[in-house]
Amino acid sequence: MPYVLCAYRATPVEIGSLRAQYGPYPADYKTIIERYREAGFEETTNALVQYLSVPQKSWGEFSFHPYFGYVVCLAINVKDSLGRSTESRLTEVFIRDGQVVTNQSADHSADGTDLRVRDMCRRVIGRFDTPANVN
Repeated sequence: MPYVLCAYRATPVEIGSLRAQYGPYPADYKTIIERYREAGFEETTNALVQYLSVPQKSWGEFSFHPYFGYVVCLAINVKDSLGRSTESRLTEVFIRDGQVVTNQSADHSADGTDLRVRDMCRRVIGRFDTPANVN
C-alpha cells in the first residue's frame, strides 16, 4: 500500500491565534528601523528609504514554530558614490517588542527570498490608514 507524505503550513488562525502574542504596537517604528539600519543593516548615508506601509500584525515561522509581531515594508533606493540611484529593493522589516527581529530584501536570489518578501509585503503595502488592528 503506497503512502503519501504531505507538508502543510498552518495559519495563526488554525494554530489558535487567540494565543498569539504580537507585543505592543510599535508607534515609533521609524525610529526603531532607523536605529537598526545605523547599527549595521546597511549604509544609511547612501540610501533613500520610502515607507510603503505602517506596521501591520503579521507572523513568521522558524523551524515550524510561529512567531508574531508587526511587519513594515520599505523600498530602499541605494545610491552610488556619485549620488545616482543604482537599485531599489523591496524590504520587509519584522518588529516585535520594540526591536527589529528580522528583515529581508528582495535581492534577486534563487533561494526564494524574493517570493517570501513579495508575498509578505503584498498584504500590507499601501496600508497607511489602518494601523494593524491594534487590540
